[in-house]
Amino acid sequence: MDDPLTSISQSPLPVAAQDPQVAGPLAGIRVVDLSSYMTGPLTATTLADLGAAVIKVEPPGGDGFRGFGHKVNGWSALWSSCNRGKRSIVLDLKQQAGLETLKCLLADADVLVENWRPHVAASLGIGNAVLDTVNPRLVHLSITGFGDSGPLAHAPAYDSLIQGYTGMAHLQGTEGAPAVAAYWVVDKVVAAFGAQSVLAALVQRQRTGRGSHVSLPMLDVAAYFNFSDMAQHRTFVGDETPWKTPFNPVVRTADGHLIVTPVNGGQLSRTLKALGRADLKDRMLAMKDHGEMIDFFYRNLNEILSTRPTAHWIAFFAPHDVPVAPVMSLEQHLVDPQVLHNRIYHEVPSPAGAPLRTPRYPARFDGTLLAPAAAPPVVDADAARVRAELSSTSSNRQP
Repeated sequence: MDDPLTSISQSPLPVAAQDPQVAGPLAGIRVVDLSSYMTGPLTATTLADLGAAVIKVEPPGGDGFRGFGHKVNGWSALWSSCNRGKRSIVLDLKQQAGLETLKCLLADADVLVENWRPHVAASLGIGNAVLDTVNPRLVHLSITGFGDSGPLAHAPAYDSLIQGYTGMAHLQGTEGAPAVAAYWVVDKVVAAFGAQSVLAALVQRQRTGRGSHVSLPMLDVAAYFNFSDMAQHRTFVGDETPWKTPFNPVVRTADGHLIVTPVNGGQLSRTLKALGRADLKDRMLAMKDHGEMIDFFYRNLNEILSTRPTAHWIAFFAPHDVPVAPVMSLEQHLVDPQVLHNRIYHEVPSPAGAPLRTPRYPARFDGTLLAPAAAPPVVDADAARVRAELSSTSSNRQP
């Protein structure tokens, strides 16, 4: 199937293919991915999108996460999205032969990604001391739930559990009932920090000549990521102000909803002036309680905007530089003109029999967009080629 995004000629930005002729920033970096679920695999796929070569090591029978979630022709959409651009080899790390093959892979690798509990790597015979002997330049990323030590070090950790431990579920609740986010926001943020941490470690290696063990607890990532806005009322020590639930900027229209978010006085004034209701501003200024003022504003806005359809209000507010957005469905988002212009999504062939839609890496490098890494691999599909490469490398090492 043709990728409709490649035919958008009005975009001046070239798209780089994932091939040697147009190398990504991480071209030449070799990654071994031993992880499962989302945090580690999405970290490794991010590195693949940036040009790194990634080998996914799966246990006998394949990664158990392959069977998770929504499937098309037996292929998990979630697993596929988190494991694009990798080659697959099956190794039984509980057997000496599999462990030795892994060590050979790591000897020439730049990065190892795993998200086991703290004791697992050492129990398999690839603890930090062993890895340092195998390859002192290796950057070893360990994603854990709570860290390498402490009362929860060996406890299971998943996205929803971390939301519970960090206050997210408590603050997202309504009417006294806690709630977790509908999406795996913690796992995805951990993956982003995982890629960032690997890149920082590679820069450090360039300066020192040595690799490092990077420990990345999900608990720490979520706390760091959430703190700036979620913990405003705890930023200054001694501040015990109660949490104030953020206002809801979604306003009803005649045929749907519109998000209206004036974030300063000027935007609020322009909103009311455009609607011919500047009189409301004086009444709002007389209110001493900020929450009362915002409630008053949106109560009136809901009444006014409910008289016309969403498209009318988007066009109406545009000349006044009022920050508004439609509440799109996912289907509407995929065909939005700005999304198409930015060429965010591409289609790549997939072993599922249907093309895989996937986003590209969001950054532009000197005006060039990096095309997404290739489709996810079939279990053990690259074993023969990987072993042949290892044999060739081993031969080249002989005196």
